[in-house]
Amino acid sequence: MARTYEYWSIKNGEDVAINLSVVSFSLSKGNFSCRAADPEEYFGHCEIEWESKDDTGHLSDFDIAQMEEWLVNEHSEYLADQAYYD
Repeated sequence: MARTYEYWSIKNGEDVAINLSVVSFSLSKGNFSCRAADPEEYFGHCEIEWESKDDTGHLSDFDIAQMEEWLVNEHSEYLADQAYYD
C-alpha cells in the first residue's frame, strides 16, 4: 500500500517538501444513528500510519495533526478514485 505524498511545510522561513509514505490506512464512516452501539459506530473512525525519511523535527504537534488531516484527505481521495476506476 505504500503510496507516497509530498507535503509542503515551512522550516526556518523556507518552504520544504516532506515525502510521506502511507504504511497503513483504515477508515469507516459513522451512521449518525441515535441507536449506535458505540461512538465509533456513530462517528466512524480513521487510523493512518505514515513514515518519512525527511526531517519532521521542526513540526509542532499541531503541525503534525494538520499534516495527518491533509494526508487522510489526500489518501481517501486516492482510494475513492481507485474504487471508481476499478
